[in-house]
Amino acid sequence: MSRRRVVSFRRNLLSNILIMIILLSGALMVTTFVGAKQRATKLAQSLASQTLDSTEQQLRHFFGPIADELLVMRSRGAANLFNFDDPVALTRFFVPLIERHPAVSAAMIADQRGREFMLLRADSQWCTRLVQRDAWGTRSRRLEWADPSDDPVETWQELDYDPRLRPWYQGAIAEHDRCADAPACDPHERVYWTAPYEFFTLKEPGITASIAFDTPDGLQRVIGFDLLLRDISAFTRQLVVGQRGKLFVLSDDRRIIGLPNDPRFETAEARREAILKRPVELGMPVVIDAARVLAASGGSTSQAGAVFDDLLDKPFPFASRGEAWWGVIRPFQLASKRQLWMAAVVPQVDLVGDVRRVRITILLATLGVLAVAIAQAIRVSRRYSQPVEVLVRQSERIARGDLDRPEPIASPIAEMRHLAETQERMRVALQSLLKLERDLQLAALIQRSTFPEHLPSLPGLQIDAYSQPAEETGGDTYDVIGCERPEAGPIIVSVEQADRAVLLMADATGHGIGPALSVTQVRAMLRMAVRSGVDLATIAFHINEQLCDDLPTGRFITAWLAVMDAADRTLTSFSAGQGPLLYYSAEKNAFDVWQADTLPFGIMQGWDVSLRDPLRLRSGDMFAVLSDGLFEATNPESEQFGLDRVTQVLSLHRQAAPTQILHALRAAVAEFARGVPTADDQTAMIVKCVEG
Repeated sequence: MSRRRVVSFRRNLLSNILIMIILLSGALMVTTFVGAKQRATKLAQSLASQTLDSTEQQLRHFFGPIADELLVMRSRGAANLFNFDDPVALTRFFVPLIERHPAVSAAMIADQRGREFMLLRADSQWCTRLVQRDAWGTRSRRLEWADPSDDPVETWQELDYDPRLRPWYQGAIAEHDRCADAPACDPHERVYWTAPYEFFTLKEPGITASIAFDTPDGLQRVIGFDLLLRDISAFTRQLVVGQRGKLFVLSDDRRIIGLPNDPRFETAEARREAILKRPVELGMPVVIDAARVLAASGGSTSQAGAVFDDLLDKPFPFASRGEAWWGVIRPFQLASKRQLWMAAVVPQVDLVGDVRRVRITILLATLGVLAVAIAQAIRVSRRYSQPVEVLVRQSERIARGDLDRPEPIASPIAEMRHLAETQERMRVALQSLLKLERDLQLAALIQRSTFPEHLPSLPGLQIDAYSQPAEETGGDTYDVIGCERPEAGPIIVSVEQADRAVLLMADATGHGIGPALSVTQVRAMLRMAVRSGVDLATIAFHINEQLCDDLPTGRFITAWLAVMDAADRTLTSFSAGQGPLLYYSAEKNAFDVWQADTLPFGIMQGWDVSLRDPLRLRSGDMFAVLSDGLFEATNPESEQFGLDRVTQVLSLHRQAAPTQILHALRAAVAEFARGVPTADDQTAMIVKCVEG
């Protein structure tokens, strides 16, 4: 039997370390050289994705609020609140709206008779143009304003213009007709976006967003906003991918609407001339060649082919002027029939330069390690094991929940330092997550504490409500404030001796901590106003004024306010965008569906508050208010629970107390959803008269 050769630990360790270093160094070098293209691909993906993410966010910030404004204006127009016969009032209404959105240059309203109101912003001047094809023919009336609060200067001119022939009008009508045949049509799909074009009056490149609606008098109208595209180029010109890379945005017909960073576009005049040009017209080879790849792969149409699908959000190589480049293309969907294309390109030399530095670093490190390997062999075990042991102890502390700052780890090994830094980031992240979880739990506890623990007892009336947030905190709230008005002195808020109650249901856009703060603010303002003895109309007016000052653009709160008087069983109601409201008459054995009285809170200041006539409840009558989270609860087939099912549940349990009715409603919604998580907060309140 042969005896194995015995060697010293030092020699064995040294020889094994040298062999491993040589093999590892060789493998790293081979991987580095062979994988240069993969490295370039990943770097291109990383650089381009960050830039495209920023661009996509900017485009959503640019276009999103306009679509939201159009939806609000559509509901206002459908209520017949736009009077063509009062252009001064219309101008003063739209001026603040345009000023809130710097990219909007004009607002238009047109109808099927060929009448149009247009408000145009040009520098510091305002111009209102009125067209009435049915009455004035080719004549148009112009009102020019230096300040909309002053009287305008009126002129007439010949203008052979018919708004019904404009693409923004025809496209909005087509979308309106399409959605009329599809009840489940997304509201944002009703917004029509034109292809980018040069505005006739301003000679500036832009795009028009429009939406159609029906008025109570049977007319079809379209409201539209003209958006200037120069703000997109102002953003894209600031972005550089790597050292010499560029970012640009194309329309769906491959025209430039977001210019790349280039010295030729320093002046506003040069940018205005360049926008809406095709890449070949700009004479920028790299943009031309990248756009050619887009066109060749099918990206010139809204229905991209399979080859183009493989390119989306993935780096692809192309050549430009004999130089290798990498590009990434990503679509931005404005609507189902309109999209933009974002493209980021970077020269391969910018990426390969990093690979070369990695190669040199690896080579130098290999030579250095080989030079000192023998001297370090004795100490290498301690050098490696000691930091690892510290990391193990710290990991055990983290596993036990001890997240106090640990002792620092001193190690000359870059990987060990990186591992220590990673563990430290994990520890800090765990601390932040625990704090965030505690904060969310505290916010949820605070919001739940705002719901009345005990509801007032009113003679002859029963009231109950509940709220179920979609997350830890929700954008819904409700309140039932019992009040007693003595013969003299201030109002007393009381649960036990109340002779009337002030009711609230509010629903902020979205759900989470932000909307929860907004609706909690509404509740606080209401409680303060009730204690001050203010009437319902004044309360509603001042809440709206305050929210218009506090809420950011695009945010609003729908709310229902009411006063329930136990003495005569009357309910005085006011709805700011909250609906539908359901009134069940026991005598008729039928439901009346009430719509909102006005716009939601926080959209427009100065509107008049008009209260409905008090509703007198009789024995068995019921009044129900529900947030849209209940109506819009969906099942696995994406079908909504809807108004009909709500009224069926309420009618079936009409003899029960409000508590049992709400329990039945929640059970019916849960059974309908069949496990589909709720996408919105669900809140309901029921008032029932039990004696006449």
